[in-house]
Amino acid sequence: MAAHDFTADDLEAAGALGGSADPGYIRPEDPRTQAALEHWQDLKVGVIIHWGLYSSIGQGGSWSLHRERLGEFTDPPEHFTGTDAEYHDWYYDQRRTFHGAEYDPVEWARACADAGMRYLVFTAKHHDGFAMYDTAYSNLKSTAEDAALGRDVFGATVEAFRAEGLETGVYFSKADWAHPGYWDRALPVKDRFHNYDIAERPQAWQQFVDFTQAQIEELLTRYGTMNVLWLDAGWVREPNEPIGIDRIAERARELQPDILVVDREVHGPHENYRTPEQTLPAEDPGHPWESCITMTRSWCSLRRDDPAKPIEEILGNLLQIVSRGGNYLIGIGPDAEGRLSASVRERLSELGTWLHACGEGIYGTRGGSADAGEVSGGGLEWHHTRKGQTLYAFALLQDGPPQHAAQAERDRAADAPGGGPVEVRLPAGARAARLLGGEGLPLRTAADGAVTVALTSSPTAHAVGLAVEM
Repeated sequence: MAAHDFTADDLEAAGALGGSADPGYIRPEDPRTQAALEHWQDLKVGVIIHWGLYSSIGQGGSWSLHRERLGEFTDPPEHFTGTDAEYHDWYYDQRRTFHGAEYDPVEWARACADAGMRYLVFTAKHHDGFAMYDTAYSNLKSTAEDAALGRDVFGATVEAFRAEGLETGVYFSKADWAHPGYWDRALPVKDRFHNYDIAERPQAWQQFVDFTQAQIEELLTRYGTMNVLWLDAGWVREPNEPIGIDRIAERARELQPDILVVDREVHGPHENYRTPEQTLPAEDPGHPWESCITMTRSWCSLRRDDPAKPIEEILGNLLQIVSRGGNYLIGIGPDAEGRLSASVRERLSELGTWLHACGEGIYGTRGGSADAGEVSGGGLEWHHTRKGQTLYAFALLQDGPPQHAAQAERDRAADAPGGGPVEVRLPAGARAARLLGGEGLPLRTAADGAVTVALTSSPTAHAVGLAVEM
């Protein structure tokens, strides 16, 4: 099979990330928010679904409206010829033909639930300002008379996911490149920021602030319980683009007392957890965090049956993330027609099969503690989580999905005296061990007095899991 390029978009180059001063993580003081955060950390695996006007032109976000041409995802499609102003008009005209007829939220919800995902974040509005829900404050929406979608996509999606037992959250961009209070098209537009002097036109900016807050309130009053308000466009912040974030957060908790507010990349009291994008920290940062990483090349399928990353890479991400105390938010999305890619469906099924067997050591856990010791050996790289008195250890099977847990290691030892099962060392104080998805393992004592178990096979493909009772 040909290798696919899954290189992530360079959002840093476009100015989407970074730039905010970092006073350090500020832990919420409200006991109810603290409890919500603790619960959210138990969920561990979520899905973020992007779908919008940009999908209709084969792009993973609305960055082609961004007026700085940096290549790839910031540029219009190759077939378009014209000025930036003409492209702006052409882009929004796609709402008349973007019907997404194959989008079935029930199908997506079932696939994600079967994959072991516990929560959803859905893109209600990206930077282009096109609302994928029935907003009362704009006619640039999926339910408008001139919109081919003709339905409340966000509403139908959160309803379907809740029916499958997932919690739901809302993605909302604080920027809006369609609103005249953000981009006044009577003036030049040159980048991603507002394009007039707020000090000279405070009323225009206030209208935009009021509009933004009203749309957020709609999403938190009309669509049931939300576990997170996931705010994007981190450049919309004090002092240059004050959006009234204190009031947004306060009102969000008035409406939904158990909600988490994540003002992404704006480090401060309204970033209840941090969200590294397309990457993960090298170690546990010591605060709640979530890596949002795409399963395909971009945030949604750019073409029909867009290829998905190998399951080994997905599980590798999962094991590193949870062992470092984080959550894994997997990015997928429909193509222009609304279809669920066959490769994405396959990866979701593989992930679900593995989590069905090994989820005990994923959900409700925290990062592995050095105080409890570690599992080691067998020629494998081990990742650890903990829950109560149980230490969990996971390792990728580097040679793919053979039934034998360390086939390569055993093959190398086959010609040596005593070649056979792989010896794995357990931490001091281990009193029992078992394979996740399998059976108990008899404890042995090595010549140096260490407690060990012998691995001869793995009941799970791609990665093996151990539960060690301490």
